[in-house]
Amino acid sequence: MKLEALISKHYDSLNPNDLIIWRYIYKHKEKCANMSIEALAEACSVSRSTVMRFAQKLGLAGYSELKVHLRWELEEIRDTPEHFADMVCDMNIRAIQHFREQKYDKVCGLLTESKRIFTYGTGMAQKAVCSEFRRMMLSLNILVQDIPGEGELRKTAKLLTEDDVILIVSKSGESSVLADVMTWLDGRGIPSISLTRYGNNTLAKMSTINLFVDIEEIALLENTNFESMTRMFIIMEILFTKLVEYRTGRLKGESSVSG
Repeated sequence: MKLEALISKHYDSLNPNDLIIWRYIYKHKEKCANMSIEALAEACSVSRSTVMRFAQKLGLAGYSELKVHLRWELEEIRDTPEHFADMVCDMNIRAIQHFREQKYDKVCGLLTESKRIFTYGTGMAQKAVCSEFRRMMLSLNILVQDIPGEGELRKTAKLLTEDDVILIVSKSGESSVLADVMTWLDGRGIPSISLTRYGNNTLAKMSTINLFVDIEEIALLENTNFESMTRMFIIMEILFTKLVEYRTGRLKGESSVSG
């Protein structure tokens, strides 16, 4: 698992000093991959034991294993042009396996119980993810309503009730508009589902249910990176299949009770 994903997984156990260490590592990966624990501690103005505990909070044996992870990630970047196709395919295969093993009962229950479902995507790719989700939901004769822009999002949020649910797709999960809207929804108990990349972000923290995808930046050429958004489409398709199974199981249960 990537370090960024480990940070998301164990975020609740991290304290302010841990976050200082992570921010430094994130900005200086090349440097930290060959840095002693004492040098990193000094750069972050923390103790050696604080750095060690930070690594252990991520589920790693210690600082040495953290550096191994850094080197693996850096090696992937260096090898990218020659093995680009294999890398992207392998990442998507791992994502499918990961999503397939997850439990989606809570989100399926929320989608099933809601009287109205709304979607909002923050960018072109995110809007396409929402569009594909709406298309799939029509297969279940469920109409999902699109929110086209920020202005409409603000207005629609004020019209939602506790019987509705809104799915928001955002790569970063950060914007002043999202923060305002989520504050409004949270304060009124209106359910929300977020889909963002791994990481501590406002949208994920404030949503009722958060789904994460690992969107990795792959260096192709100098100053040129590639980000695959395919995994956002993958998780939506798997979520849809889980919803079909959930609804089928529920109908069977109701039939057996009535019979």
